[in-house]
Amino acid sequence: MSDKPKKIAVFDFDGTLFQGDATKDFCWFYYRKNPVKSFYFLVQVVYWFINHLGLMSTTQFKSKFIAFLNNNDAQQIDQLLTLFWDQKRTLVRKNLLKEVTELKKNGVYIVVVSASPELFIKDFCLSLGIDAVIGSQLIVKNNKYSLLKNCRGKEKLIRLKQEIPGFELVAAYSDNEDDAALLKLAENGYWVDKKGLISPFLRE
Repeated sequence: MSDKPKKIAVFDFDGTLFQGDATKDFCWFYYRKNPVKSFYFLVQVVYWFINHLGLMSTTQFKSKFIAFLNNNDAQQIDQLLTLFWDQKRTLVRKNLLKEVTELKKNGVYIVVVSASPELFIKDFCLSLGIDAVIGSQLIVKNNKYSLLKNCRGKEKLIRLKQEIPGFELVAAYSDNEDDAALLKLAENGYWVDKKGLISPFLRE
């Protein structure tokens, strides 16, 4: 077995590989399929204001936000996610997928690291040819859903080191300033703008 570190490239998902926010977009899709649950939107707004005032952490807020899933079993959610991604597949950025393809040709292991729950994006990302997906982990108990920890900013690096120890980060792509540390760590960091255009990340 080779002792060389695994060469990886990391892609953010929301706003980078995908032109949208998987958590929010799936929530609105869910409400259209289950209009009786749409009352929960008002609860989400209340928690958004509490979070905006700094009275709860982002992890706590997202736990409250995803509670719209409560009382749905895993099979129901999987079916809805399949329908959701069938509709949203065209919003994957083709130029970013081209980057994935070229990196894989050079033997680079492709990892999506996202603040979105793994449950929402993992199967879809794997269907795109992504090798591994690291996202926010959910706690599910008696069909009640909450977030273990938000996979954002520094937490992305922590999770990467846990999942793929001793990696060599050859490239990283993101549209989010929270990922600056990740982009700086990469041999080649790339900023993705709102139109999906890719440019080198300028280190200070």
